[in-house]
Amino acid sequence: MKLKQPIKTICYALIFISPLGTAGEITAQSDNQTTPILELYTSEGCPNCPQAEKYLDKLNRKQANKQSYIPMAFHVDYWDDERWRDPYSNAKYSQRQRTIVQRNQLNTIYTPQFVIHGQDFPAYKNIPQAIDVVNNIKPMAAIKATVSLKDNTSLETSISIKTDNSRVQWTSDIYIAITENNLSSSITGGDNKGLSLKHNNVVRQLTGPIRMQGKSKLDIKEKIMLDKSWKLDDLTLIVFVEDYVNGKLYQSLQIALKPLQEK
Repeated sequence: MKLKQPIKTICYALIFISPLGTAGEITAQSDNQTTPILELYTSEGCPNCPQAEKYLDKLNRKQANKQSYIPMAFHVDYWDDERWRDPYSNAKYSQRQRTIVQRNQLNTIYTPQFVIHGQDFPAYKNIPQAIDVVNNIKPMAAIKATVSLKDNTSLETSISIKTDNSRVQWTSDIYIAITENNLSSSITGGDNKGLSLKHNNVVRQLTGPIRMQGKSKLDIKEKIMLDKSWKLDDLTLIVFVEDYVNGKLYQSLQIALKPLQEK
């Protein structure tokens, strides 16, 4: 069922850029506050989603200097039909949303939907306050990531997750994502026919879950192939650790990849 009702960027990190051949590499580590993921479940086929995306863009502009959360726009596929298919949709993102719906004991799945700290958040006007609350939670995991560009065709990542909390060691899911800004579509069918839509923070790839399996430290090396349609200047690498039981976030980290292009 699709509910069609209105609903309603970026973490503190230490970032180092060092030369490595001509492409270079970037290393970043999470800070001493918990940085929430602000998830938006959206679709180009949903008539109320453009307003939610505009709200997220506005929030990103207001909060840019605070660097207190990481926005991720998951385009779901259940709006896709013969009239219009969202080119950014993915069945994996729809399944992630269904898991969130089940955790929150909601009666139905819907778009647009905001989620913070694993919780359904229909009161989007209170999102900034919710972000502040999560920021004040002591992080239960620490993330360090290094990323480098190889031959302009792939990213090589080296990620370290550390925690001394036993629950995190046994109930955490680790995800690695790529998001892209400055995307657009001219809609020729469906409920948004005739609109030109602009998108930011679009999840282009999601890898995981990866489990800690009781370890206090986990090292991950992941190669990410770059799609030819992706623009490196607009890409962000995101790593986040969440509880697979209740969906609460343990920590997250993001790295803008534009500096790799400039090396």
